[in-house]
Amino acid sequence: MISLSKTTAPRHSFPKLNLFIKFIIYYIATIIQNQITMKKPLLFLSVIGLSLSASAQTVLFEDNFDAYTVDLGVAEQSLVWDTWDGSAGADGSVSADYAFSGTNSAKIDGLTNDLVLPIGPYDAGKYDVKFKMLITDAGGYFNLLHQWSATSTTYEWAVDVFFGADGAVNVQAGGALAGSTSVAISEWFDVQVTADLDLDLGHVYINGVEVATWQWSLNNANGAAGQNVLAAVDFYGTNDQQTASLYYIDDVQLIESTGVYTEEVHAAAISMWPNPASNQLNIELPSSVQSADVQIFDAQGRVVATTLATAAMQNIDVTTCEAGIYTVIAKCNGAVYAQKLIIE
Repeated sequence: MISLSKTTAPRHSFPKLNLFIKFIIYYIATIIQNQITMKKPLLFLSVIGLSLSASAQTVLFEDNFDAYTVDLGVAEQSLVWDTWDGSAGADGSVSADYAFSGTNSAKIDGLTNDLVLPIGPYDAGKYDVKFKMLITDAGGYFNLLHQWSATSTTYEWAVDVFFGADGAVNVQAGGALAGSTSVAISEWFDVQVTADLDLDLGHVYINGVEVATWQWSLNNANGAAGQNVLAAVDFYGTNDQQTASLYYIDDVQLIESTGVYTEEVHAAAISMWPNPASNQLNIELPSSVQSADVQIFDAQGRVVATTLATAAMQNIDVTTCEAGIYTVIAKCNGAVYAQKLIIE
């Protein structure tokens, strides 16, 4: 199955509710902007006392490789897929060795295989790249890029994910190790990379568990400021040892999030103030939240402050932070929330 056209796939089909959600999004954005301007407490976990389960998502691309001929190239048979340098020799192959759905998958076998899915490029919005992956005892690898072209030698990497022969997973992002986990060999597992270009945040999930969060726009080659753009996902036949790998991918999707996506929205809120701040940032937890891991990142993606907020009120000293724009990330109850912070 291949779909090149946009198809809307809401979790629930409530046209009137979608309009209401759009109003709420606008309302929240207005509140946040007003609070920043007036230097009042800023809510960044939740502000609405509703219990909803709604999302508006658009599937921009999906492919399970079943429409292709086995043993021929993927890019060779596709109007969308490409190879790193545009050559036929770098193509991945269609295989019936394994399949998560249907009968086929894409096979990445060795250092000559370098299969690319061009995306956008997009410089705004929120996008999920999802796929199933199966690695052998030769490991595997994939990356996402800020900049890519088959006809150019100018590239910029956003994140690199390496898989070892033992199933070890290491995520390199922002120029450093951003997270690690493990997967089973010769078993299908879920991969999701989220590029939130509006918040300038990246997330990697393996089997539904977040492994890494970082500032998306950082150039992964050196950790320097880069482009806040999503341009491609690349499946290259290497591993954590930079040797030849063998792995399979299936059910590839590119999804654009166009609405609220939350399992439950509570009236309780984590708030922070003042914003802008100069000496001290105050974090307040509601009674329903026991603790939250709070980190402050500078524009280069470096952690400048961190704390485990466990009390009703937690103070973070920001006197050592230079004036500029920062990102505050709070993790609690298995969710990650982010908000921009200005330090004067």
